[in-house]
Amino acid sequence: MRLEDMTVALRPRQPWEAVDLGCAMVRRDFGRLMALWACTVFPLWAIICVLLRDAPVWIPLVVWWLKPLYDRVPLFFLSRAAFGVRPGFVETWKAWPRLWLTNFLPALLWRRFSFIRSFALPAQMLEGLRGAAVKRRIKTLAMDGGGSGFSLSYAFSKIELLCWLGLMWGTYGLLPESATPDWQGMIQSFDYENTIPDAFLWWGAVCHMIIVTLIEPFYVGAGFALYLNCRTRIEGWDVELAFRRMASRLTAAAALLLISFTFLSMPVQAAPGDKAAQTIEEVLEHPDFEIHKVKTKEWVPEFEAEEEDEKKKPHLEIIGLIGEILFWGLLIGLVTWLVVYLVKNRHVFISRGVGKKAVAAPKVIMGMNITRESLPDDIVAAARAAWAAGDAKEALSLLYRGSLSWLVTRRRVPISDSDTEEDCLIHVIAAGEKTEAAYFKHLTGAWVQVAYAVLPVSNTEMNLLCDQWPFETSKMTKE
Repeated sequence: MRLEDMTVALRPRQPWEAVDLGCAMVRRDFGRLMALWACTVFPLWAIICVLLRDAPVWIPLVVWWLKPLYDRVPLFFLSRAAFGVRPGFVETWKAWPRLWLTNFLPALLWRRFSFIRSFALPAQMLEGLRGAAVKRRIKTLAMDGGGSGFSLSYAFSKIELLCWLGLMWGTYGLLPESATPDWQGMIQSFDYENTIPDAFLWWGAVCHMIIVTLIEPFYVGAGFALYLNCRTRIEGWDVELAFRRMASRLTAAAALLLISFTFLSMPVQAAPGDKAAQTIEEVLEHPDFEIHKVKTKEWVPEFEAEEEDEKKKPHLEIIGLIGEILFWGLLIGLVTWLVVYLVKNRHVFISRGVGKKAVAAPKVIMGMNITRESLPDDIVAAARAAWAAGDAKEALSLLYRGSLSWLVTRRRVPISDSDTEEDCLIHVIAAGEKTEAAYFKHLTGAWVQVAYAVLPVSNTEMNLLCDQWPFETSKMTKE
């Protein structure tokens, strides 16, 4: 690539003026960039959605983490379009695996949290450097444009977050009632897993992908423009380009002088002198021999002002060191907190299946006998009979005692004889069996309503509790 082929005007710009230039470059080829994005990024997102179909809450995090891979194809296109060469679909498709695999692990591990990611990416990808040479190159460029790269990343992260929340807020009213969370129940019970439907999580993940698709190419273009502006400032690209143009014009002038000297030194034969002079004047008047003059102004500060500016210049190395210490301190603190949290809540992640060794189970809870001997063989049938006889409390008591008997003897839920209904519900939810926890929560609400509030439950609700009984009565054998 030659500087003479640049399709943008090379001159030192203010940082946000360079950012605007990068966004204009993306707008110019937005259609082609979206086509390349769809062919390279969308297949990866489809694989992520298939792999995480049972846990859609993690999809936005994985999509966000893999951003350094998405940025490489747009940068590949913009870097060549800046020099007047727009790569075609086949050329980009062939370069796609190499672009993603180059520096794959550094980009997703220790460089993932770089605050100048889009500004440093051109140096990592376009200059062909490896290892320590890349680090030195980025450090050199960051001395001039690192602050602008940090501000760019901060601004675009806020824009992306606000657009994501705005899109979700604007389309929330279009969701069906079954896909909306029970916000009041979630706040009261802190049971986020059971109160947020999977449809709501999928909708949030799709909104996030839409916003990343629309904003990330502009982030890449703005970082690339800052990179070009930084190299123009510290390497004098604009001055070099001006000298190259001047050299080409001087070469043309030298050729003209040589031709003129040749004509003048030739002996005049048949053609008259005035005709030769007229021919030379016609050649000199051609536009190709026009000499252009370029005037450049450079401000040279005084020696005292230069020393004062050096004193006022911030120590970027110290600021970078402080930022790195704060980052690693925050990361170590986060890992420590996560380890402590997992140790304290390890019972949540331990399966509550049938253990090899029987544990001592309480026989009486809240004054109710939950031993298998005190319960009928067919608990659901006995509950239906009591309900038909008009004894709602006895019917719900049979279901509630039978549930507790199954949970403490078969499921090994750590319920003690001093626990209340709320304590029992918390233990059952922590056991991790979603179907049994959901049923027991429904049954506990009905039992508390009849036993304490003395409020009747409907016939439909009682039939539902009997029909949805999740415990296998045949396995509740007498010991």
